[in-house]
Amino acid sequence: MTAPAPAPPFTVRSFLLGPDCPDPAGALTDPLHGSGTARRLLGDTGRPLTPAGDRAVEQEVAGSIDSFLSLDVFDVAAGGWRRHVALTDAAHRTRAVPGSEEVVALASHEIASKHRPYVDVFLDGAKVGTLDIWLDLIFHINGLVAVVRDAHLVAIHSGECVLDARLAVQQILLAERQGRLDLPGIWHLHAPLPLLQEQPAPASPPPPPQGPRQPPPPPPPPPTRAEAPTRVLNRPGRNVRH
Repeated sequence: MTAPAPAPPFTVRSFLLGPDCPDPAGALTDPLHGSGTARRLLGDTGRPLTPAGDRAVEQEVAGSIDSFLSLDVFDVAAGGWRRHVALTDAAHRTRAVPGSEEVVALASHEIASKHRPYVDVFLDGAKVGTLDIWLDLIFHINGLVAVVRDAHLVAIHSGECVLDARLAVQQILLAERQGRLDLPGIWHLHAPLPLLQEQPAPASPPPPPQGPRQPPPPPPPPPTRAEAPTRVLNRPGRNVRH
C-alpha cells in the first residue's frame, strides 16, 4: 500500500493571491503595468521600450517577485516561536529529561516578519536599475496551546491567528490581505519543529605539550653471528678457515 503524498505547504502566495490563483505572476503584472513601473525604470536609460516591451519586462519582474512568495506561512511563524521564552524554557526542560513532555499555553502575542528582497533589472546585459520589494507579515495569535517534547514543538491543540500580509515594490502596493489561519490545521503539514539550536559537539582535548624534539636513538647493532671454531692446517703457502 502506497503512503499518501504529503500535502503542499501553505505559502504566502496562497494567502495573498488565493490557493486557486491560476497565474500568480500574471496577477502581479497588472498592478506593475498600471503603475508604469517598467517605463519609469527604463526612462532614464534613453532607450524607451515599446508597450509590448514594457509588458515583457513587467512579466519578468512579476515572475521574480512571485518566486519570493513561496515562503511557508507556518515556517515564518515558527521563527518567532523559537524566540518565545515560554516555549524555549519548556524545550530546555524537556531536553534535560529525555522523553518528557509539556503542554504550554501562551498568552496573546504577535510575530512580525519583514522581508526585503530586491530584483536587479538588466537591459542588453547592462544593469539599468534595482527594484526593492517589501513583504511584511504580522501574526496576531491568541489562545495557543502547544505541546513540547524532547525540545521540539510536536503539536498545536488550539489557537486563533489573524495574519496581515502586505506586498509592495518601489512603494507601489501589489497585494495585501488580512485573514484568519487555522493553526492546528496547517500544523498537520509539518514535522516536529526543533526549538533549540543543536548542541555543538564536544571539543576534543588538546594534544599534550611537547618538549624540544630529540634526535632519534641510534639503530641497534646487528645481531652477532656465532662463528665456527677455526682450525689451522699446516699446509705450505696458505691458511684456510672452515
